[in-house]
Amino acid sequence: MTRLRWGDEAPIDTTAARTRLIDAAEACIDHYGLAKTTLEDVARGAEVSRATVYRYFANRDELMLEVLLRDLERSREHELDEFFDDATDPESFGVALVDAATYLLSAIRSSPRLQLLLQREGPGFSSTISGASEGLFRQWIQDVAPYLAHAQAAGLLRSELDPAETAEWVLRIILSLLTIEGPRHHTPEEERRLMTMFVIPALLPPR
Repeated sequence: MTRLRWGDEAPIDTTAARTRLIDAAEACIDHYGLAKTTLEDVARGAEVSRATVYRYFANRDELMLEVLLRDLERSREHELDEFFDDATDPESFGVALVDAATYLLSAIRSSPRLQLLLQREGPGFSSTISGASEGLFRQWIQDVAPYLAHAQAAGLLRSELDPAETAEWVLRIILSLLTIEGPRHHTPEEERRLMTMFVIPALLPPR
């Protein structure tokens, strides 16, 4: 990799360079807020030129998205295996899916940066949120769809459902709980009850 100006220590490869830029962007978001962070801020924090940032990220939104998705990954204290490994019948599979969904709800709500997924700070912010949402959908579907396909093969999920579409639909429900305020506030326990009552029966095979 070309040795560019990176302060006292240049990164050794592309992965290290991207990580340094994501680190710099994360610091800028914490200092300025997501909407006000510019590529000039990130470049200055990483001790590189703006042109160098463009060597590794196509645009500002792509870089901001990487910060948010990395924070989501950091927030994961449990692997999905922990939720789904013990699912041996439709009922326990339904419980596992609700557990995974409520865990994601909790992870986003407990992270100040992930809260930015749910807010709009000003003009031009919607494109970042749109990119972040798309990235969140891609990651969730990539992570969850294989478990749904495995459950379907074992007869724990309705055979006519598409695992990827099912994963997308579940995430849409999660995001609605995060972003749309209903007529009254629901506790996490009540959200679990509502998902168990109204979501899971649509996914499990008929008895």
